[in-house]
Amino acid sequence: MGSLGGYSILVVDDEPFVATSVSEALSDAGADVVTAHDLGSALEAAMSGNVSAAILDVTLGGADTSAVCSALKSRHVPFMFLSGYDTHDLLREWASVPALAKPAGEAELVAKVEALLSSADASR
Repeated sequence: MGSLGGYSILVVDDEPFVATSVSEALSDAGADVVTAHDLGSALEAAMSGNVSAAILDVTLGGADTSAVCSALKSRHVPFMFLSGYDTHDLLREWASVPALAKPAGEAELVAKVEALLSSADASR
């Protein structure tokens, strides 16, 4: 079992290549991965009781992911951004959320998710 074994991670990205590469990196680290490629499926997954953390792009098909962020926050699910945009300019209310710039390396991504989960576990 990898470092993310026992965790279910939601990956929200409308770029198939990015979603696949992120999902594979997380799966290789032992996580169960749930993917969403549009706002509706992302919101549905965020509201389910089955995710431990989430990695979100800032936009999906031109719409920002603030609603998904709010849903995750309301359920105390930690999340981070993985985006080619400057997240602080696009979603000011979420400026304190951890972020990685695309493209991120597999080791850097997994380490960031481990830190996200560790921080959330410590605050419970």
